[in-house]
Amino acid sequence: MDKNHYCVIMAGGQGTRLWPMSRKALPKQFHDVLGCGRTLLQLTYDRYCHIVPKENILISTHVDYTELVRQQLPEVPDEQVIHEPAFRGTAPSLANLAYHIRTLNPKANIVIAQSDQLVLNEDKFAELISKGLDFVSGNSKLVVVGIKPTCPETRYGYIQIDGEPEEESLYKVRTFTEKPEYEFAKIFMESGEFYWNSGLYIWNVQTIIDTMSKHLPDMMKMLDDIYREIPDRAQRRKRGYEVYTSFPNASVDMSVMERADNVYVMVGEFGWADIGTWDTLYGTLPKDCDGNVFMGCNTLKYDCHNNMVSLPKGKLLVIQDIDDLVIVDEGNILMVCKRGNEKDIRKFLNDAKMKLGEKFV
Repeated sequence: MDKNHYCVIMAGGQGTRLWPMSRKALPKQFHDVLGCGRTLLQLTYDRYCHIVPKENILISTHVDYTELVRQQLPEVPDEQVIHEPAFRGTAPSLANLAYHIRTLNPKANIVIAQSDQLVLNEDKFAELISKGLDFVSGNSKLVVVGIKPTCPETRYGYIQIDGEPEEESLYKVRTFTEKPEYEFAKIFMESGEFYWNSGLYIWNVQTIIDTMSKHLPDMMKMLDDIYREIPDRAQRRKRGYEVYTSFPNASVDMSVMERADNVYVMVGEFGWADIGTWDTLYGTLPKDCDGNVFMGCNTLKYDCHNNMVSLPKGKLLVIQDIDDLVIVDEGNILMVCKRGNEKDIRKFLNDAKMKLGEKFV
């Protein structure tokens, strides 16, 4: 493995669209949602151990989740767990990580990995990511992994390519589009010019620092001053935490990738899904002959179809004449709702927080 290749696993999100399984105290990345004995975070770590040296894998998480990361990945040294003192989006987090990694290796090539994604063909995936890391080591381009759409999905962002590939499966990006309405998603898929945005990014450490400096100059100047003037890591971290709350709450997608002119998409086909919603999880997991998914429970069903059910192990569920529902029993919450509308989940969560307090968040 190339010692200049690094991986940052993003594990600080709260996963609100998988509420009430995913809660503020225990977000989805720390759950075994696939029922395979490993959490999403552990599966992601396992995946990248075959791509970059283990000592080059960093876990980025919120300070509240540092102990959960240590519990689930005890083999990862403390210095490879980087925690954020506040929720400020991916742009501040990745900017801070870029400066940190540059102190470790100014030649570093980095893949940014999400901790809540499914990959079915690990060999093809490893081949693609390794190719991307090699590619960014020799130029000043940013790479995003694009997935060929299999349906007019409205839960993913889309990337439009610009003309013919400059190299095999590597295209310059023309436009980014956030989650579109169904009719637009259908047009995008049929055109052959659009790919799903996987949220997997690959770049050289100096390239991302230079690019972010153009688009977020005030934030980058603060970080640049800290890393230039404070040689001691502990003092540098202390000062970084002090200024972190003054950073903009910004995503790297909207504040950098959609505005930069050096972004390329690398097309991959390796069986991919973002485990972001109950409907996505339903589409991922094996189903019975009536299209039902039952997680963790004993079940007696009578004329029931296409339901997504998650209950505590050992509990018996008896259902009759119901279709297309999500049923989740988690802690102090029982939720029963229609499957396929993630906006409702966020409404339920917000209403529970406003009307009943933090104990249901």
